[in-house]
Amino acid sequence: MLVGTAIAFTVKQKVIPSVSFIKNNISYNREEATQGAVSQPSPQVESSMPASPTLSPTPSPTPIPKPSVSPPVTSNSSSATSGGNYTVLTFGIGSTVVTDTAAEDDCDNNCPVKSLAQFIADNGGRAGMNGTYFCPPDYAWCSGKVNTFDFPVWNNRKKKWMEADKLFWNGRGMMVFRPGSAQFFPNAAAAGAPSDITGGILNYPSLLAGGKLILDEGSLAENMKTKGTRSGIGFGGGKIFLVVARRANMKDLAGIFLSLGATDAMNLDGGGSVALYDGGYRAGPGRSLPNAIIIK
Repeated sequence: MLVGTAIAFTVKQKVIPSVSFIKNNISYNREEATQGAVSQPSPQVESSMPASPTLSPTPSPTPIPKPSVSPPVTSNSSSATSGGNYTVLTFGIGSTVVTDTAAEDDCDNNCPVKSLAQFIADNGGRAGMNGTYFCPPDYAWCSGKVNTFDFPVWNNRKKKWMEADKLFWNGRGMMVFRPGSAQFFPNAAAAGAPSDITGGILNYPSLLAGGKLILDEGSLAENMKTKGTRSGIGFGGGKIFLVVARRANMKDLAGIFLSLGATDAMNLDGGGSVALYDGGYRAGPGRSLPNAIIIK
């Protein structure tokens, strides 16, 4: 059963409660650590899809990082919180997280898509959100590669990585899920390609790792620094967080995850592709999607 708590929220330096209780105020200007990221093609404000038709793989100069792992807990309950600027669905880490693609194999153009609600129904899920950046049909430069994506996603039905040849490109984070645990690699290029998972997704930029802000604002395109509709996934303290933020930039999104108690977080697609679902749409439905994250 979904438990809802409404909180009026701003992404500056204080939280104003609309209920009779609140935890400590959170400052969102934490910059304890930064991690350089390879510049990626500029995402569009509407969809956040990288604007260049192709991305160039580069070798990783860094050693394999020690991933953050959230310990397993038995709870799989969920709660929802919403305010003026964000909506978050919170689940116990004991929930099963799967990822899926509409296509059965890699696709170069006119790729299959589904609504988020259909992805959830097809996987016997209860909730979910949009996945990676992709090339939507309403972008003129996407002609010839409609609904394709360059960010690998684990297809749990087929038990394989889609777009696996791009797993080792630099500048992307990787979040993977096993029953009862979540794991985050800020640098997917050094993380390998795990296959004992139920869910796995790469995207850009990484926001938090090990409880510290690792967002490198200097590497972002200008339209990723502007305010818009953003989405992301994170975990920490035995919980999984699915967040949609409105009128937010990447630093704002990272601050929201910090305020929730997340230790690790990654940005997902934005703009007109954002969708968040739990018994109904909490955001979106937005565009039809080539991949999605599902909570079971």
